[in-house]
Amino acid sequence: MKKLICIVWLMILFFVEVKAQKVTLDPTITPALFKYNDQITVTYDVTGTSLASLTDAWVWLWIPNTSIGVPTDVDPATSAADPAKCTKSIVSGKTLFTITFTPSNMFSSDISTQTQMGILLKANTWANGQTTDYLASIWDGSYQVKLTSPTQQPLFAVNGNTIQIQATVPVSSNFTLFLNKKQIDAQSNLTNYSYNLVVNDSVSFFTVKLAGKAVSASNTDTAKFYYNIQKNSPTLARPSGIIDGINYNPSDQTKATLCFWAPGKSSVYAFGDFTDWNIDPKYLMNKDGEHFWVEVNGLTPGQEYAFQYLVNDTLKIADPYTDKILEPEDSQIPATTYPNLKQIPAKAINAQWYYNHFSVLQTGQTPYQWQTSSFQKPAKEKLVIYELLIRDFFDNNHRAFQSLLDTISYFKRLGVNAIELMPVAEFNGEIGWGYNPTSMFALQKYYGHKNKLKEFIDKCHANGIAVIMDLVMNHQDLPNSYAMLDYDFTNNHPKSTNKWFNVAAPHPYSVFNDLNHNSSYTRKYLDTINYYWLNEYKVDGFRYDLSKGFTQTVSTENTVSNYDQSRIDNLTRMADKIWLNFPDAYVILEHFCNNDEETVLANYRVGEGKGMMLWGNLNYAYGQNTMGYSTGSDLSWMYYGNRNWTAPRVVGYMESHDEEREMYRNLNFGNSNGSYNVTTLNTALERMKTASAFFYTIPGPKMLWEFGEVGYDFSINTCTDGTINNNCRLSDKPVHWDYLNDPVRKKLFAVTSSLMNLRNTYPVFQSTFTLQDGSSLVKQIVLKSSPYNAAPTSTDNMNVVVIGNFDVAAQPINTNFPHTGNWFHYFSQGDTLAVAGTPQSITLQPGEFRIYTDVKLLGTATELTNFVKPNAPVLSSAVQQNNAINLVWIDNSSIETGYSIYRRKSGQAFTKIATIAANTTSYSDSQGLESNTLYDYYVEAASNYRGAPSNIKTLTTGTITEIVHTETENIFPNPASNIINVDKSIDVQSLSLQSMQGMKINPARLDHYSWSVADVSPGMYIVEYRTNEKTYRSKLIKN
Repeated sequence: MKKLICIVWLMILFFVEVKAQKVTLDPTITPALFKYNDQITVTYDVTGTSLASLTDAWVWLWIPNTSIGVPTDVDPATSAADPAKCTKSIVSGKTLFTITFTPSNMFSSDISTQTQMGILLKANTWANGQTTDYLASIWDGSYQVKLTSPTQQPLFAVNGNTIQIQATVPVSSNFTLFLNKKQIDAQSNLTNYSYNLVVNDSVSFFTVKLAGKAVSASNTDTAKFYYNIQKNSPTLARPSGIIDGINYNPSDQTKATLCFWAPGKSSVYAFGDFTDWNIDPKYLMNKDGEHFWVEVNGLTPGQEYAFQYLVNDTLKIADPYTDKILEPEDSQIPATTYPNLKQIPAKAINAQWYYNHFSVLQTGQTPYQWQTSSFQKPAKEKLVIYELLIRDFFDNNHRAFQSLLDTISYFKRLGVNAIELMPVAEFNGEIGWGYNPTSMFALQKYYGHKNKLKEFIDKCHANGIAVIMDLVMNHQDLPNSYAMLDYDFTNNHPKSTNKWFNVAAPHPYSVFNDLNHNSSYTRKYLDTINYYWLNEYKVDGFRYDLSKGFTQTVSTENTVSNYDQSRIDNLTRMADKIWLNFPDAYVILEHFCNNDEETVLANYRVGEGKGMMLWGNLNYAYGQNTMGYSTGSDLSWMYYGNRNWTAPRVVGYMESHDEEREMYRNLNFGNSNGSYNVTTLNTALERMKTASAFFYTIPGPKMLWEFGEVGYDFSINTCTDGTINNNCRLSDKPVHWDYLNDPVRKKLFAVTSSLMNLRNTYPVFQSTFTLQDGSSLVKQIVLKSSPYNAAPTSTDNMNVVVIGNFDVAAQPINTNFPHTGNWFHYFSQGDTLAVAGTPQSITLQPGEFRIYTDVKLLGTATELTNFVKPNAPVLSSAVQQNNAINLVWIDNSSIETGYSIYRRKSGQAFTKIATIAANTTSYSDSQGLESNTLYDYYVEAASNYRGAPSNIKTLTTGTITEIVHTETENIFPNPASNIINVDKSIDVQSLSLQSMQGMKINPARLDHYSWSVADVSPGMYIVEYRTNEKTYRSKLIKN
């Protein structure tokens, strides 16, 4: 049952697999014809099976291909499952589990229009046992001949066998039985029909038809079944050139030759649309050693045909090499994503879910026309890989290859040069992570047509972007064709006779069905998979999931990562096979073994420009830095040289699909110091910029997880309801393209993009590297040109220094510049730092980083971090009004911490006369002004790094009247709340307030001596009031 399997998939990340005991057993249901609201009795005879030892058992129900809920479907069984609990009994030596219920009462939604009900028997938990799935037909109330025996299809028999034919009808009827259109029996006035048919082998294929006609009405109906005479496949050599899979005839599009590799089997039939889903002796395949083949004729070019193989008269298996799989769940695929998707005929659907994978053949296909033929893959050391899961990269309506096509310009703008797609080969379930593959040559149709993926790869290549495919070769899920060939369906694992799979994994990390990588069968299978995707789709390489499982060495948690020569041999053999045909293909391993083994793999054939790349997980270390904790903050393992590898083959990452999101950690667990707090969004994002500076500048390939460039801050364990739970790791995650509308997040994007451009443009980022103070929160990177040049004249021999402070307090850093002279702050428009001696102490604010180059580069966009020179304001006016000079300017900065006002008299130096708050755009200067005097002004935007002065404005004052500083008693009440009054002895012409930050306020005048201050913010103010002769000033406290 597919719902059960979906539950099992959720355990993949924790490397736990439910191994339920499955017993192949069908129930007896009475009455045989029942409507959705009829009471029925379901009986399971578990005699002689493992289920006979159960004390209690429950039925598990479902409606196929719907999401209709069943309140009793609870695992482990609780009191909520009581209505589905069976009664155990022993009757005439038989062990029975029986339950009586009305189907409509068991479902949470209306089932009156449904035609089938799924049912199985299970223990209190899946692990303690269950039967196989059974689909029961729901009767619509019409006249019907219901065949109750035989129930098995296809049915095979031998000469002399007896087939018991039984049927039931709702009213008394007359019956006629036909065998290959010849009447062999007639019975009258019955509701239950029975006949014993003795098998003869005069022909290979028999059609049995039972016709019923109601006695008292004109209603008629027929029931059919087929049986074949058991035969082995005849021996006949394959025609030249026929290989496993679907072989199309280039000169005749009405033909195709099917070939299936089935060692140890005696008979295989091909059946499907071209046999009307019957087992036709014409398509009993020929046997050539371990391979079976047959030519299919009479095909219509361009038409799709679904088909399967029937192996040894029982197993229904899809072709393992088909490039398209159909399954009942395809109904969930939006028509906009996959238009005109072929539907599976109802007659082809099986009760056992694992028999419902159908391969597709189609002659006369129009091949995709590739447009890009001269793509040069990025060098391994320059790779910046963007890992993504299509499901969580787009909303529900756009989870498609077409959406990826529409997003290539975004990747280009970001600056990545490779995209790694999480598994897109056919896997169980329509959406998911994809690490439960079933058909390795077919695409997951939920994402679209195969030609859309090809078009995406083609256009990526046209834009200089490589495409890397995530392949799962450690294990495969049912109904993988080769796993199915020899599988123990009772105990849920491959049999020991299986040529491709282990009965159980020799290592502790495997899930589903573990491949035997020492098997020649497995090796050929994997080599064919690799070749297919590289050749047919022109992918640029692979990331191999769980590559430490490519071994037969028995290990434990404590020993699995130890040096394993057999694992090395398996991986190097496979890589050699790949490189034989595709010399520059990327081979990337999710390995995580001890460094002595990883060193061998990284250095393998590295002198030829090869060598395998291996994932380098620094998620924890970068998280400790961004949160502001020194424990575990050493980043040195990111650098291949610290691993003693010959070449940069560490694919380092801060985040991957498998790791917690750094921003989630920052916002929930970040450190703090006084007012500085990592858990505030802007601060957390700023620290991600610093982390990025200490990520992309380290030599070697890099990888980022989707939306890391805009600070994705939802936990990897976010549930669809917004809660956080470890069981939700594989759940859909919120999609946030709207982050790009946030100016602060856009700056993180711009910093990330600038760093990618920097590292892949200048050769110094692939040269001599030193990370200093790696285990401290104050870090520095020194990159020297090779050969080192202390007086570079171009970027070819440029040197770089990166410094950063991950502490939550300002810290000095003794910066080891390689040489004295001028160094240029890359993110601050090339500001010059004159280095007179080294080391040079530089104080960095918490979360600040700087990148210095000794050749001045074209600057980035301004203000990408909070610790650079702000954009200078534009002083637009300086105008005298009465006894004050009013300054107005344009605020061009988003990072200023305040403004300083500077003034000078002609011939004198500028003096700071005021410091005011950020986001202010005016100031009124009335301090010590003189009449008829020339003054210059400018405004400087301050920041945590340095100030940025505006232009200068010059004016000459007119008459400045005498300013009298009065006692506060002239203004009352003081402090004031709503109204202030001026002594009636003073004839006031005008009154204004000025804040301590220079903000001028004109309160509303109530009468000749009173003004309203009700709307004025609390604080200290200077009250300025004028008469015809003088200007008065007094202090006021506003409550």
